[in-house]
Amino acid sequence: MEKRWCSACGDAFEPRPQAPRQSYCEKTDCQKSRKRLWQRTKRKTDHDYHENQAQAQLNWRKDHPDYWRGYRETHPDYTSKNRQKQKDRNAKRATQSNRLIANSDASTTGLPISGLFKLIAISPDTWEGRHEWLVQMTLMP
Repeated sequence: MEKRWCSACGDAFEPRPQAPRQSYCEKTDCQKSRKRLWQRTKRKTDHDYHENQAQAQLNWRKDHPDYWRGYRETHPDYTSKNRQKQKDRNAKRATQSNRLIANSDASTTGLPISGLFKLIAISPDTWEGRHEWLVQMTLMP
């Protein structure tokens, strides 16, 4: 069988006969790279897989609530480096657009000051159908 170039490290390797389309060599780091790529792609393309992974992480965090606190206490060098890196990221972010740090579920844009808004009833089954309102909002000083 012909040799191929590993997609991770770039070294030449001979694929296994059982896997004729093999594109990663047998090195541990290359196999980890292959798995990370597969997981990233799977999370982006398979909603159920993404939800299952998120739920598993949530369950683990619930079962180990003090893990990161203990890790930081036993790894002070890591903690100080991480804090410094966060300060650097904050400073960089502040010079770019003066954005504050927020959770990933927070809005990335500021709240609108004034404008035309469409309001839709959240539970239309209680209103005998769907109700919508067009509302003009103006900021009051």
